[in-house]
Amino acid sequence: MLVMYAMPSDSSDKSNENNSMIKRVFNPKIEGVCAGNGISYGAYRDGESPGEGSLTSKANILEDLRLISNRWSLIRLYGSDRQSENILEVIEENNLPIRVMQGAWLGSNQAQDVNDAEIETLIRLANRFPDIIVAANVGNEIFVDWSAHRIEDMKSVINYIRRVRSQIMQPVTVVDDYNFWNKPQAGDVAKEIDFIGLNAYAFWNSKLLDEAMTWTESIYRDIQARYPGHLVAFTETGWPTSRVYDDGSYEGTLTGKAGEEQQCRFFEQYNEWVNDNGVISFYFEAFDEKWKGGFDGKHAQDKAEKHWGVFRADRTPKKALGSERCDLKQVM
Repeated sequence: MLVMYAMPSDSSDKSNENNSMIKRVFNPKIEGVCAGNGISYGAYRDGESPGEGSLTSKANILEDLRLISNRWSLIRLYGSDRQSENILEVIEENNLPIRVMQGAWLGSNQAQDVNDAEIETLIRLANRFPDIIVAANVGNEIFVDWSAHRIEDMKSVINYIRRVRSQIMQPVTVVDDYNFWNKPQAGDVAKEIDFIGLNAYAFWNSKLLDEAMTWTESIYRDIQARYPGHLVAFTETGWPTSRVYDDGSYEGTLTGKAGEEQQCRFFEQYNEWVNDNGVISFYFEAFDEKWKGGFDGKHAQDKAEKHWGVFRADRTPKKALGSERCDLKQVM
């Protein structure tokens, strides 16, 4: 299926005022059917991680994508690298019914030439796979104040956005936490992009499960009200199946319990809300990723960062994907 987009009428490298920018519509479909309920995908398996020179095999990627495509037709990829290119090639070579929001991973903890290379590769991939890549994401959580890879120079990112937008057809966004999008300075970024990419986690904001969905929806409504001229896509939210407790870390102070029953309940409520309201969403995430979260502390393997998947790291499904509904008695 050919996906058509409107190209900009002038180069975004110009110092133009983008208040009058014609936004590109982000409405992912496959054969005319909405594909807006998606999921984030990281292909790294146990023993693999970014920067280690190890890539997941294409056979593993195909196994993953076949599992994902049983339920989702839209995935989010975070970095523009060889791993993402392999994923896109697997989708193309096997004619899989999956569309992609392709990201460029940016950060102040990377050299500028690394950030530049991410942008150049994002542009190349978007143009190489125009029928698969349905949106481009310039950076993830690069402005919120707690980010470990926060970029202070907003203008440099705006230049990246303009560069990408001038050279591809797809709609372009920046993804960040709600605690950036609710700040006045976020407006300078919003006027450069086609839609808002919103991350918000009830768990990380110390909400109990019984208030999590109400809080999640309220955050979405607040950001949508701040940017009435933009579509807001929920680009990350979820609930972990493990966490550490009372270990002196921030995670240890949180109030929400973690487990498969808890995740199952949040997943059910969130999916019902997304589908009922037509929200474009990327649930976080498909598979557990054991390389995340660090290995310090007595219970390092229990850290939440390693356990957000609706599949375990060995690719077996958790309770959220089971045929039976959650046992509410165990989570209330």
